[in-house]
Amino acid sequence: MSLSCTDGLVTMTIKTGWIKGNLLSEGLRFRFDCKQKNNTKITVMKTSKFLLLVLSILVPMAAVAREVKLESPDKRLTAVISIQETVSVTVSDAARELFSIENISLDTDRGLIPMPGAKVRGVTRASLRSTVIPVIKEKTAQIPEIYNSVNVAMQGGCVLVFRLYNDGFAYRIRTNFSENLIIKGENALFSFDADAKMTYQQDDDPKGHGEMPYVSITMRQVDGSVVGNLPALVEVPGSKRLLLLESDVQDYPYMWLRGNNGKLGISQLAYPETYDTGHSYYSRGSVLTRRDYIAETAGKRDFPWRGVAIANNDGELMTNQLAYLLAPELRIDDPSWIKPGWVMFDWWAKYGVYGVDFEAGVNTATAKYMIDFCKDYGIRYFLFDDGWTVNNDLSKVMPELDMKEVMRYANQKGVDIMLWVPFCLIDEQMDCAMPLFEEWGVKGLKIDFMDRSDQEINRFYWRVAEMAAKHKMVLNFHGCITPDGLRRAYPNVLTREGLVEFEYNGWTDYVTPGHNCTLPFIRNVVGPQDYIPGTLFNATQNSFRQISATPMSQGTRAHSIAMAVISQSQMQMLPDAPTWYYKEGVCGKFLTAIPVEWDEVKPLQCKVGDYVSVARRSGSSWFVGAITNWDARKLMLDLDFLDEGKTYTMEVIRDGVNASTMAIDYVKETVKVRKGDRIEADMAPGGGWVAKIYK
Repeated sequence: MSLSCTDGLVTMTIKTGWIKGNLLSEGLRFRFDCKQKNNTKITVMKTSKFLLLVLSILVPMAAVAREVKLESPDKRLTAVISIQETVSVTVSDAARELFSIENISLDTDRGLIPMPGAKVRGVTRASLRSTVIPVIKEKTAQIPEIYNSVNVAMQGGCVLVFRLYNDGFAYRIRTNFSENLIIKGENALFSFDADAKMTYQQDDDPKGHGEMPYVSITMRQVDGSVVGNLPALVEVPGSKRLLLLESDVQDYPYMWLRGNNGKLGISQLAYPETYDTGHSYYSRGSVLTRRDYIAETAGKRDFPWRGVAIANNDGELMTNQLAYLLAPELRIDDPSWIKPGWVMFDWWAKYGVYGVDFEAGVNTATAKYMIDFCKDYGIRYFLFDDGWTVNNDLSKVMPELDMKEVMRYANQKGVDIMLWVPFCLIDEQMDCAMPLFEEWGVKGLKIDFMDRSDQEINRFYWRVAEMAAKHKMVLNFHGCITPDGLRRAYPNVLTREGLVEFEYNGWTDYVTPGHNCTLPFIRNVVGPQDYIPGTLFNATQNSFRQISATPMSQGTRAHSIAMAVISQSQMQMLPDAPTWYYKEGVCGKFLTAIPVEWDEVKPLQCKVGDYVSVARRSGSSWFVGAITNWDARKLMLDLDFLDEGKTYTMEVIRDGVNASTMAIDYVKETVKVRKGDRIEADMAPGGGWVAKIYK
C-alpha cells in the first residue's frame, strides 16, 4: 500500500485497486473517488485537536442495504436502521429496545423524501473522538465528543445521517437539489414502552413560547389530544431516561410533538401569510393566517437534527450535552468580548424601592441607584426593561430618563447597560437601532414576545443574533421557543426563557418547588434557562399569594438561593429591588457571588420532580445546591469531588428551624470539610440548602 498527498488530494494505492476520496473535518480536506470492489477503510488522526476520525467506505455503491447496524463507541447502545418501503430505526441497549422511529421522511412538493421504496446507493461510516472547548462554559470547560455515524445515500437525491453517542442518538435528512423545496410537513413516529412515563409541557397554543407547566402521563395514554413542545422526557420502566430534543434548526420551523395512538409524531407551525399590524408592540407581528406548508427552503441543505439524549439515571441528564454537540460551530471570528454575568433589572425592582429621596420608576435617579447597587455587589449588567422607549420608536427615550447621563454614569461605575425591546420593533428597526444602541454604549438586549415557532421567526433569531454580534451585544430571548443550538454558533445568545419561571408566581401557582425539581432534567438539559432565582420574598405552601408587582416564591429562602446553582444560566437575573438585597446583605452577597460559568458539574442525589442536588465547580471553588418539593427531606451529600488531602471552608445557607412556617427563616454557618465527608442537607417542605466550598 502507498499513500501520497498533493494539494489536499489523497491517493491511496492498495493491492486490489485504488481509491480517492473527499472528507472535510477540523480543517482536513480529502477527496475520495471509490473504484474499489472490496470494503476500504481509511484512518485519519489529528492529535493537535484530540481528534480521531475513521472513515469506512462500503462499496460497490450500487449495493442495496436493507438493514444497517450502528453501535455506540462503548458498544452498549445499538441502532438498527431498516430501509424497506419507508425508513425506520430501532435503538436498544444490551437489555431491551429503548425506542423506535418509523416513517422518517419529508413531505415536499417533489413528493416524499426519501421516496417510498427508494434503494440505497451507498453507506458511509465514520467515527469521531474529539474535545470541544465551548466559548461560554455553560456546564463544563471541556465537552468530550465521541460518536459513531453512518450516512445512507438514498435513491432520489437525499442522504440519511445517523449518529450514535454513548449518551444519545440523532438523525437528520440531507438533500441535494438545485431548486428550492416546499416542505408540506415532516414525518416520524416515535414509539416507546407503553408503560413509560412521559413528562412534557402540554400546550396546544400555536404561539409556541414554551411556557406551560409540566404534566406526566404514560405512553399508553398518548392520543391526539397530546400536544407539546420540546424537550420531553420519557422514563422507561427500570431502564433509561430518554429526552427528545432538536438541534441546528436553521431556516425551518421548530419541532413540536403530537400524540398518535400511543406514539409521538412531529407537529410544526405552517408558514405565516398575514399578520397583526396594530399599534400595540405586544401583539404586532403575530400571525393571523398561515399557508398550507411549513417551509420554503434551499433544496441543497441539512435539515435539523432530531435527537434523543439517553441517560442511565436522572442525574446523568444534567450532564448531557447532546443538543450543544449537534449544533453548528462558532460563527463569530473573535468572541472574546462576550461577557456572562448577573443582571439587575427594573421590571419588578422599581416597585420595591424605599428609603430613598426620589420617586422610583423609569427615570434617571432610579437607574443610578440600581447602577450603584450593581457596583456594590459586583453585578455586570443593569437592564432597562419595558417602559424606557416612547411611541414605538427605539430611538426615542422617556423624557424622565437621561440616557446619555445614565450611560456616562454606568461607564464610570464599570456597569454595562442592557435594553429590553419587543420583537416587532427590533425586527422593523434593526438596521437603524443596532448602530444607535452601540453608539449609546448599550452592551446587550433582552428581546421579548416572539411567541411563535415557525420558519420565519427562526430566521429572525439567526438574523438578530448575527446583527447583535456585529455590534458586540449579548442577548437574552424571552417569549421564545426553547434552545436549539443557536448559542453555539452565536454564543452572545447567553440565555433564553422558554419555560415557566419565577415571574409566573405573580399570577399563577405554576412555579412550585416540584416544578423547580423538574426543570434541571428537561428544560435545562438543552440549554441555559432564564429562571430568575434568588428572590427574598419567600412563602410556604399555605402563605403563598399571587402578587404581580412584587411576586414571591413558593418555597424557602434557602430554596430560592439554591436555584442559582440548580438552574444553570450564563445570565442570571435578580428579581427584587436593591433595597431588599441591601437590607438582607448576608443573602444578597452570598447569592451574587455564585458564578454563572462552570468548569465541572457533578450531580449528587436526584429524582425528577422530587429533589435535586448538584455540585458545580468554578475554578478551585465548588458550589452545591439542593432543593426539595413540598415534602420535607434529608439528603446525605458526599463530598467525594473535593481534592484529596486538602481542607476546605464551607459556607452554608440552609433552612432555619422555623422555615416550615416562616419560609424566610434561614441559617448561615461556616464549617471545615474534606474529601469523603458526608453532609446532611435537612430541608423543610419546599426547602433548600446551598454551599460555597473553597480552599
